[in-house]
Amino acid sequence: MQVFRNKYRALFVNVPGDEKDFGGCLSAGSGFVHVSAEGDLEPCPFAPYSDVNLREKTLKEALKPPCLKAIRENDNHLEESRGSCALWTRREWVRSLLSHSEK
Repeated sequence: MQVFRNKYRALFVNVPGDEKDFGGCLSAGSGFVHVSAEGDLEPCPFAPYSDVNLREKTLKEALKPPCLKAIRENDNHLEESRGSCALWTRREWVRSLLSHSEK
C-alpha cells in the first residue's frame, strides 16, 4: 500500500488494516460511509447495518441518526482487531445501536 501512496497523489485506504495509520476506524462518516444498493447508509461495507435510507433523507441528514453518530462517538470500541474489520468484530454492539434508533 505504501508503494501506491509514494507513487500517486491520492488517498489509498486498506480497509481493514490502516486504522492505526489514520487515527482509528474511518467508518460511519469519520472518513467514509457505504451506501447499499437499496439506499441504506451503512457504516462500512463490512458492517451492513443501517438505521437510515438515502431515499428518505439527504446525506447530511443521514449522517446524524443515532447508529452512525454512536459509532463515531465511541471509536474506543473500534481498536485494531488483528487485521479484521473492527465493526465486524464488534457487530453485536453495532446491532445493539440499531435497537435504540428509529429507521
